[in-house]
Amino acid sequence: NIMDETNFQSFMELVSAIFQTDTNNHHHPQQQQQQHNSNSNDNDFYLCNLSLLISTPGSTTQPWHADGCHTSLTTHLPSHVFNVFIPLVDVPLSLGPTELRPGSHVYTRDLARMMLLAKVKRTLRRTVVVEMRRGDALVFDYRILHRGRANLSDADANDDASEDDDEDEVGHEHGGEERRRNRDEHDNHDDDDDDTSNNNKRRMKRGKDRPVLVLTFARRWFVDVCNFPKRSIFST
Repeated sequence: NIMDETNFQSFMELVSAIFQTDTNNHHHPQQQQQQHNSNSNDNDFYLCNLSLLISTPGSTTQPWHADGCHTSLTTHLPSHVFNVFIPLVDVPLSLGPTELRPGSHVYTRDLARMMLLAKVKRTLRRTVVVEMRRGDALVFDYRILHRGRANLSDADANDDASEDDDEDEVGHEHGGEERRRNRDEHDNHDDDDDDTSNNNKRRMKRGKDRPVLVLTFARRWFVDVCNFPKRSIFST
């Protein structure tokens, strides 16, 4: 749980270690120019995005996607940007955890050809669905194929409600005249009470949100203009 201060310090050491790579093999053209004008090096990194991702009950499974592109189309280079997903609640299968295709951060440089080649060679790895506890950290390369699974918690809630309804029906069968009298008395309640009762039932049947804190760390020279362009979607 990285919400613990000691664990968070260890986590940041891990983040730093990910970027401690051979800088001679990973210079972005923009960064090469910047080196002439500053004393920064390729191991410098920063938090380029902090956001909250919420999957509401009934959300469907996402298409497979990568969050970013490669900086070279001819050579596979070390990670220049990666995500950290931190769930703010426990995430079982019913809440729709993140699913990843391990090793696919290599394939996305030339996805169609390299995926086909991996299938032919039988080196394509099985997908992984990551169930998590509150405060866990899922770290993955920006270039990896992943998707959020469907949030089925509303279906679970409705199943539970259906079971309760079934139990009520059994109770009516065994309760005889007393049950019917209670039902008749209930029918005499005013409409406002009925509306309140129905609203409470709808709230009880609703599933759970899946809130995930997203931290994106990147090398100092990287700017994510694809996911976070300068122009706001609210600009006129």
